[in-house]
Amino acid sequence: MKTIVYQSYRTSRVEPWIATCMKSVKAWAESKDFEYRFFDDSFFEYAPDWYRDKVNHQICPVTDLARLVAAKEFLANGYERTIWIDADMLVFAPEKLAIDLESDFTFCHEVWMVPEAAGTNHVSHRVNNSVTAFCKGNVHLDFFIDACQRIARHKPEIGKLDVGTLFLTQLRNALPFPLLENVGMLSPALMTDIALDMPHRLIEYARHLSAPLACANLCGSLQGQNFQGAVADDSIYEKAIDTLLSDRGESINRHVTSRRQQQ
Repeated sequence: MKTIVYQSYRTSRVEPWIATCMKSVKAWAESKDFEYRFFDDSFFEYAPDWYRDKVNHQICPVTDLARLVAAKEFLANGYERTIWIDADMLVFAPEKLAIDLESDFTFCHEVWMVPEAAGTNHVSHRVNNSVTAFCKGNVHLDFFIDACQRIARHKPEIGKLDVGTLFLTQLRNALPFPLLENVGMLSPALMTDIALDMPHRLIEYARHLSAPLACANLCGSLQGQNFQGAVADDSIYEKAIDTLLSDRGESINRHVTSRRQQQ
């Protein structure tokens, strides 16, 4: 299938670790003989002016819509499959990342872990669009585009996740659709544990994965913030990325494997 992989990020003040992530995605695309396209901030223009104003120009909800509109344009111009991948996605086991759908669409299964009192963790299973794929002829893309705009028009305020993770998770609760199972979501706490070789939370995280990971979203929007008691700065990101690339994700996946062997 004629496939395009596309990403967007700013072209100034690009963090070295982001550049590494995008390089890993481009290399994966080339290994599959997919076309690769990079967009600068002009990508935001795929979302109409009124929508960008309504969401207060927050990057997440703007790109949530823009990636869908861009996919529609690609499919109308000769491509048979489109694959959007977030700029903060690191592909560390490219041979394990397969997006083989030949019809319809897919998003990602997100396992999100939140620390609670007494050292316990609350784990939620959600839908994430950090990898989003659509095939030519699917009947769903126009619906998702319309849904994003309807949510923006009718909600008084739009939050960071309202037209992405929250909407998609609620929709899938009512209408099941396929998800990629080997895409991770690494919070600052998990990034820190990878960087410092502290496996306790990683073991708990892996316990809820249904497959070994081929790549992971590194939650770049949380970089430098105190989030759930952890702060992941540039050095943590760089160390974690070095570890994931050098061990091809085994710092996480070995716990998935050991859990399966015990079952």
